[in-house]
Amino acid sequence: PSAPPPAPAAPATTSAEGTQPARQRGRFGGMSLQQLQEKYREVVERPTGSSNVSYLQWKIREAEAGRINVGPRPEREVKVREDGKRVIPLSFDDEAIKALDKAWRDAGLPSRTRLVTRALYNELKAMGATEAAAHFAPKAEE
Repeated sequence: PSAPPPAPAAPATTSAEGTQPARQRGRFGGMSLQQLQEKYREVVERPTGSSNVSYLQWKIREAEAGRINVGPRPEREVKVREDGKRVIPLSFDDEAIKALDKAWRDAGLPSRTRLVTRALYNELKAMGATEAAAHFAPKAEE
């Protein structure tokens, strides 16, 4: 008769949360996910929603080495034109734009903007947002 098969290796111990194997190597070895997230907030100086331990460790190291910007993300500058208007970029499939352009031209509208403005006005009015709709109301000359 042959010898019995070797016993399986002992399972990895788990951390306090019971979800991640205990980390014993390196300076982050004994840190829980919550502790890593706190260290991230301390070093990177902004919150994180990440629960990826490897990512948090990497990002902390990058910040400490000066390879990434730390601190709050700068707000994107709102660009208002001289006439007080702002541009809002919209993207649609090429075929959709071709159909849209044909529709407003066939309807005798002067521009795509006029169509979008009318659509916004009608939709806002329909949903009861009369104050917002007023900003898109047709001009007297239309």
